[in-house]
Amino acid sequence: MKKMTTIRSLAFTLLALHAAASEACRVPPAGQIVTPDEQVLMAGDVAVAQAIGATPLGDYLVEYRFQTLEQLRGTGRQVFTVIGGPEGFNNKDSSFNNHWDPAFWKRGGGRTINGSDCVLRPGFVVGNTYLVFLGLQPTWRSFEKIEMAGGRPNPDDRWLAFVTQKLAPWRDYPAR
Repeated sequence: MKKMTTIRSLAFTLLALHAAASEACRVPPAGQIVTPDEQVLMAGDVAVAQAIGATPLGDYLVEYRFQTLEQLRGTGRQVFTVIGGPEGFNNKDSSFNNHWDPAFWKRGGGRTINGSDCVLRPGFVVGNTYLVFLGLQPTWRSFEKIEMAGGRPNPDDRWLAFVTQKLAPWRDYPAR
């Protein structure tokens, strides 16, 4: 009987620890769930880029390499990297119907969500194209998938059009 009580106590303790660890981030940091206008206002380095490679680093980390297709603001590197998580891990492989889905436009919308530790680890599909915001704290909208149309980023993508239009006056100014 004493052995059974000890086993139950151990099981209860392990379950409690697991529950605490899995709920470590009950509320995402406010900086991760900004509005679309806030996202663009903070923008310093923004590019439309294609994922061209992925190198696993271990511990659910992956280094993704990107080829810049169009620089909307910032330094204009031809190739850059983003450290993230595995494809599909805390990410939706979605363009939200070319960003016309109302869910995308709500506060906290976007394809990348934080993990239980409140850290964003974006995942990407090699060959796909993304609108990438670099430099500042990443948000749930910092790495949005952009569908291709006729070999170019889809001009009917609402998020891409919104960002391009909002950044146009600042395109030639250096990143913050």
